[in-house]
Amino acid sequence: MAKQITIAGNPIRKYKIVYGANPEAAVELQKYLARTTGVTLPLVHECQKNEFEIRVGKTNRINPRLVYDGIDNHGFVIKVAGGNLTIRGNDALGDMYGVYEFLDRFVGWRFVHKDTDYLKDGDVDLPEGLRYKFSPPYEYRQLDWVCTQDDTWRRKNGENHLDFHWFGFVHTLSDLSELNNQFTGQPCLSDPAVLETVKKNVRKWLDNNPHAKIISVSQNDNQTYCKCEKCQATDAEEGSPAGTLLRFVNAVADDIKDDYPDVSIETLAYQYTRKAPLITKPRDNVIIRLCSIECCFSHPLSDPDCEVNKAFQHDIIEWGKICNRLYIWDYVTNFPHYIPPFPNFRVLLENMRFFAENHVIGMYPEGNYQSETGEFGELRAYLLGRAMWNSYMTEEEYFAYMDDFLEGYYGKNAAPYIRKFIDFTLKESEGRHFNIWQKPFDIIPREVYEANFDKIEGWWNEAERVGNRARVQKSRLQWTYIKLMLNPDEKTARRFFHTVNALGIRWNEWHTLFRDDEEPDFTKQPIEWPHR
Repeated sequence: MAKQITIAGNPIRKYKIVYGANPEAAVELQKYLARTTGVTLPLVHECQKNEFEIRVGKTNRINPRLVYDGIDNHGFVIKVAGGNLTIRGNDALGDMYGVYEFLDRFVGWRFVHKDTDYLKDGDVDLPEGLRYKFSPPYEYRQLDWVCTQDDTWRRKNGENHLDFHWFGFVHTLSDLSELNNQFTGQPCLSDPAVLETVKKNVRKWLDNNPHAKIISVSQNDNQTYCKCEKCQATDAEEGSPAGTLLRFVNAVADDIKDDYPDVSIETLAYQYTRKAPLITKPRDNVIIRLCSIECCFSHPLSDPDCEVNKAFQHDIIEWGKICNRLYIWDYVTNFPHYIPPFPNFRVLLENMRFFAENHVIGMYPEGNYQSETGEFGELRAYLLGRAMWNSYMTEEEYFAYMDDFLEGYYGKNAAPYIRKFIDFTLKESEGRHFNIWQKPFDIIPREVYEANFDKIEGWWNEAERVGNRARVQKSRLQWTYIKLMLNPDEKTARRFFHTVNALGIRWNEWHTLFRDDEEPDFTKQPIEWPHR
């Protein structure tokens, strides 16, 4: 049934949607209001006067200073005044974000998946005097789950990394220094010849990519950093190898700042460079991307009782003192074990809030970037998108978004059974430390699964019976994985294996799909099947 929407007591059918120079956001609002109410409201230019108006974007109806004041990161204002509704961002992108936020927060749309929009029940009354002003906490927001690699879904959920025109995403010093040693070593950052080579190649990259706004000058993905006499002396003086790296990166940043004033240099604070230096500070055109790879993801990063996370708490505070553009590379999946349950849902929102409270302005939670998911990747991606967008929502709001996703993605009747399984994994993993390389039975012990086997099997059976069967079956692969670890069965294992391969699901970050003529030993547990 169509929803009823009233604005200041007036039925929405009386309204016209007014736009100015840019009608794009107004057109999107018209489309979704038609889907909501069954009524297609007229679109009119600002030159026309109307009795009841929904004003979208920059029009001649209001003083722009009332909107721009205090809003950044493509923020917006939504308000009802004089019987009219206004949705106005501080730029065209803010207008579009404002429309999607209006549809989500006030109308009840949930953009849960690239193929699924879900509308919650209930009529809508927008009272006179309503005013909602919002600026996202992060200027840069990126997700990389396969299910998020859709431009329309990204815009609906506030993901904006493509607008930053990032070049050389990460681990670039191998190429920039022309040493070609990505996984086996690092260049000497005290060598003037290396610096000149990197400067030359940074300029070459920028000349060949004139739209780039951020360029990566970051360490290779290994810990074999240079320990020559000069590098060791700088490391000791700075109290961290980050000092040697940052002096090098600052020199590159200084070299380009005048010729490329709109470009920033990004570098990592990663593993051996995670600890902030004592002396050197990043230049204004340098972005530090701090990585949480060693942390515990069962406990919030802010948890004072989690010994594993204490060092990271210290590091983020110290970087926040010296860096005006601090980004985060977070980790939100189990990289050696993509398919079995990874119950980190209790910390996603709290960690986002922790980052926002510690001067972070850019977020990249790394997920299953090169694979479909056989677990809850679609749900995790959606919740991360919502938490990046509004890191200060309440826990109640966060779990309400979880329920909305489950209803929209799997079906209303299936959602309660899948929520039971999620709650089970959260409860039974609580109190343990687990990282992003943890084996499944280290997260939830074998005996816990065995004791609850029939109950879990029943939840998935019912969800599959009453819900979107294909989607439930895909997410159920995580339970089949656990069942095969509990009770290996060659026939079930073969069927499971070929289903995973057919769906394009990888077993881990490193293992590509098996060839059509290749099979593992099905008498072994699934955890033993992949090879690097």
